[in-house]
Formats: sequence, C-alpha cells, structure tokens
Amino acid sequence: MLTRRIVTAGLGLSLVTHSVLAQEPAPAALPVEPLEPVLILDASLDPDDRLTVEVMLNGLGPFQFIVDSGAGRSVLSETLADRLALAQGPNILVHGISGSIIARTAKVAQLLVGDARLSDVNLPVLPPERVGADGLLGVDILEGRNVIMDFRRRKLEVRRSRSPFDLVRLPREVSVMADDRFGRLTVADCRVAGARALAFVDSGGGVSIGNRALSRAIATRRRRRDDVRSARLLTASGEVTVGEFRIAPSLTLGDLRMTNVPMAFADLHIFDVWGLNDRPALLLGVDILKLFSRVELDFGAGRVLFRIGSTTPPRIHRA
Repeated sequence: MLTRRIVTAGLGLSLVTHSVLAQEPAPAALPVEPLEPVLILDASLDPDDRLTVEVMLNGLGPFQFIVDSGAGRSVLSETLADRLALAQGPNILVHGISGSIIARTAKVAQLLVGDARLSDVNLPVLPPERVGADGLLGVDILEGRNVIMDFRRRKLEVRRSRSPFDLVRLPREVSVMADDRFGRLTVADCRVAGARALAFVDSGGGVSIGNRALSRAIATRRRRRDDVRSARLLTASGEVTVGEFRIAPSLTLGDLRMTNVPMAFADLHIFDVWGLNDRPALLLGVDILKLFSRVELDFGAGRVLFRIGSTTPPRIHRA
C-alpha cells in the first residue's frame, strides 16, 4: 500500500461555515458542485517500511542506518553527529528529491557495515526528520556489495556481491539487469504502459515517482483516457511538489511484469540534476519493492533480484 493521505479540499471551508452558522442563520445559497478531493502523497518512507542495518561509527555502536540506493553519499542524522560530538567538516551542497540545501558535514574516521567501510570521510549531516534513522547508507559504500531487503522477515543485510556463477535462482525469482549510470542502480530495460523509461531503484523513497516526460509518453500511447488526478507530493523535509497520480496499466522490468501499478508523476529537482526532465525516467520506491518477499540490489553484479512470495498479489508475474 502506498503511504498516502486523502484530504478533502472543502474540509477547511466546511469547518469555517459551521462556525458561522452557530452565530447566525445562514442565508439561502445557490447549490455548488462538490470540490474534488485533493490527493496528497507522502513520498517519505513510512515507519513500518524502514528496514535498517547495524552500522559501527568510529568503533562505536551499533547504530541503525537505512540503505538509500537513491543517495549518492552516506548521511548522518544531526542527533547522532551531536551525540558523538563529531568534529565539523566543510559545508557542502546536498541535492534531495525536491530541492537542494547547504548542509554541514561531520568528520568520520571509519564507518563500518559488515565488511564494507568508509574511512576518513566528511559525511553530510541532516535533520533527523529528513533521515528517519541514525543515518543513511548511500552508493558511496555500496560498490561491490549486495543489499538484501527481506520484507517478509523484516531484515536488511549488506553482503559481498555474488558472482553470476554462484547465483542459483529459485523458481519464484526474477533477475533484472542493471547498471550504475548516473551513479545509481539503473534498469534500462523498463517500460511503463508500453513507454520506455530509465528506472532508478530508490530504496530510500516511499513512493514510486515518474517524471512528466514519462507521463506524456504514457498519454501518447493510450487510446483511451486514463483517470489522472492532480496530487501534491510531501517529502521528508516537508517540501511540497505539485504533480499527478495515475494507475499505470503495466510496469515491465526485464522479464518481470506488474499490472495496475499506482504511481505519482512530477518534475523533481533530482531529475533536473541528472538532466532527465526531458527523458522518461522513474524512481522505483519501496511501495513497489515491498510487493516482493525479498529484493536483492547487487551493485557488484549489476542486477536486481526479485523474489515473488506466496503472499505477493497475483498481478506480478514473469513477462
């Protein structure tokens, strides 16, 4: 289920009207058409979807970090940086999903997760509400690693990448090729409602979001009018981005095909940073990833492995 809140646009007006009616009789009024509800999508990770992994920082911990495959750099929360009294590094520009900010950094001698490590680095420090945990692990520490998101067991692991020769697929597993263009795990063999798109796996995003170019490409291929609704996307930082919401009739990733996929569309800041606002592109969020019992993001082998569980909706199958 997508994390979304539906707010009636006329609710505030109704409350004001009720207050006025309590003071004096209301005059006769002409009938008006009811306002269409405004759809507000919370694009941040829902607390129930936050799978964390144990991380050691400067020999202390363990601390709980979220793996964010859409983030170029690992991040610390202000709470953790202040608690450990980490020395401050230079301020840097940090790009987020809907905007950029100047953030301070903290000097870290060593960050360790499993056998993966970062040494002598300055990591951005962000408010805890933007992080959702003690920190985020970005792609700077995931090179050559396999991130295993086990949604059934609610367990997150970071291991060494597996060789293709060591990979034994189960009957209910589908492997999709990916590469590291734009510094992110990217699926080029992707189609949304028949329209080609670049799909970026975003394990730190709660909602899957396509850009407007993808929305236009879908519209040109559809013979009948889709039910498209205006929407506002709320990010973890509280920023609001105007967009739209629709049910995509199909989403194909390599040999994997899903039907009737809820999806938001907006021209996000991050698409602009990547120079992709004019080319169909999509962020694959946890709302789609958690439809599977297990997902492996193998940065070393260049693939994403989806395991279809017994509780997975039947609308997911091999293409």
